Amino acid sequence: MAAWFGLLTGCGELVWLGVQKFIRHDRIYFGSYIAWLTPVVCIGVFVLLGGLLALIVRCWARWQNWRNALTYLAFFACLSWLLLLPKLKDFAALLLAAGLAFQFGRLANLPQARLRGWLLRSAQLMVGLLLVTTIGVWSWQRIQQRQFAAQLPAPVANAPNVLLLVLDTVRARNLSVYGYARPTTPRLAEFAQTGVLFERAIATAPWTLPSHAGMFTGRYPHQLHAGYRIPLDGVSPTLAEVLRNGGYLTAGFVANTIYCNAENGLARGFAHYEDYQASASELLLGSSLTRALVNNSAVRRLTGYHDIVSRKSAADINRAFLAWLRRQDARPFFAFLNYFDAHEPCLPPAPFDTQFGVRVDHGQFRTRHELRNAVRGGRQNESAAQTQADVSCYDGAIRYLDEQVGALLAELKRRGMLKNTLVIITSDHGEAFGENGHYTHGDSAYLTTLHVPLLLSFPPSVPAGRRVVTPVTLRDLPTTVLALTAANNATKFPGLSLSRYWQTASSSLADEPPLRSEVNIALTLVREYHVGMQMPVRSLVKDQLHYLQNYDGREELYNFITDPLEQHDLSSSEAGRMQLELFRRSLANGID
Repeated sequence: MAAWFGLLTGCGELVWLGVQKFIRHDRIYFGSYIAWLTPVVCIGVFVLLGGLLALIVRCWARWQNWRNALTYLAFFACLSWLLLLPKLKDFAALLLAAGLAFQFGRLANLPQARLRGWLLRSAQLMVGLLLVTTIGVWSWQRIQQRQFAAQLPAPVANAPNVLLLVLDTVRARNLSVYGYARPTTPRLAEFAQTGVLFERAIATAPWTLPSHAGMFTGRYPHQLHAGYRIPLDGVSPTLAEVLRNGGYLTAGFVANTIYCNAENGLARGFAHYEDYQASASELLLGSSLTRALVNNSAVRRLTGYHDIVSRKSAADINRAFLAWLRRQDARPFFAFLNYFDAHEPCLPPAPFDTQFGVRVDHGQFRTRHELRNAVRGGRQNESAAQTQADVSCYDGAIRYLDEQVGALLAELKRRGMLKNTLVIITSDHGEAFGENGHYTHGDSAYLTTLHVPLLLSFPPSVPAGRRVVTPVTLRDLPTTVLALTAANNATKFPGLSLSRYWQTASSSLADEPPLRSEVNIALTLVREYHVGMQMPVRSLVKDQLHYLQNYDGREELYNFITDPLEQHDLSSSEAGRMQLELFRRSLANGID
């Protein structure tokens, strides 16, 4: 009976996930393996619950009747389904589950032979449906992969590989290759000697989805349909699509499974895309009961485990990419790797967790753990010592990333692949640690969250050891890739190739328009503002100046060379007011 209830619960959860994904068109944060994983996990959980009931019956024989068993198991089944409703409070879920279970227990009034037969027949039906669904999903994926491979045209002769490495949430300010005092990036410093480092690269948005979408399409956030609960639409072509149409093998390996997953539209054009993978840790997320248990605050404090369950490390991403690479033929590839180790909760492995200071005790903070995410509250109330500990932890995570990126590049060099590979290392956005009163990212457009690293290396076309001080935008990356790979494709991306910064005199670039970034903070602060509200913050960077136009119309102006932390607003000065007018005109005229 316990196994039957587990099967029923698993099927019910799958139906709910199907409604979310295919009817409500919402994200479920699981891969196709969930078709078999959820029923298996639910059966295992209920068998354990049945075993507990068996022990109770051995101690108290009066519990041994069908009604008690049905009520007991139905309670956990109903609770599992009610936990899927995010707006339902836990206490209400418990009360509703108890009431529904009491009604379910009335089935015990049926003749036992009839009840057993009904349980058996319904179990056979559910197992059959699950097998058909699982086999169908598996077959569809295999057919799709074969179609991708069969439709690939011949690539351009001697076409180079393209490797895009995105260090999620890494700001340029904390990299020693950018002048930071702590030695956080010695391996990147070695890599910089082989190509071009852009000292003032600016992301198009201060959070993940629109920034990645900009790197893939060459478009600004206001030109894209992508945001909170809104995946990237299919209007603008992506870099992966264009390179695939040019004969490239395309693959993505992402650790940020919140906003870089396939459900957010970023997988478009990739023949192979790894976001969620079946694993032992995924078993803990396979049912709503186990998810509620492992993400409970008391359980977290008791176990001392504060990381996101099933989070991928940089080493995991490297292994997955290299394993995929071993299975490929001689075609050129475009591979996108997203590393998530510097993102909150910041938990670098030893010895990097204490390399720059005392290890952060995450147990002392109020953290809400969710599926694929963890949100720490009360950052604005931290002491200066706690903030410094956070920065030290962040630096340790960057040092770990640096080591893993260096190891990956060393392996590719050992295989003789780097000499014909365009390598791009960048970040989607930075992170704030109390500067300008902000923490984390996504709720402001200061340079703490917009100034990111950008390094390019490609020996045949990119000069070695060059540093570019002129501000550049990440929206130019797709055009740059097409220009450097000479991809034979009619598709053109917005923006210009970054190669102009080492091929053209700097004086001829002086008339280029300001670099634009933007964020609608109502989309990233959904608990404070209603979804659908428009509260845009716009940013323009030109020469040494950074202009901000806030959602309430208030303007700010900073010289980020003399004032890198943007503490001294120049908008009220006479010279500043003249510059404000120029930036206003740029916004009014539009920047395409």
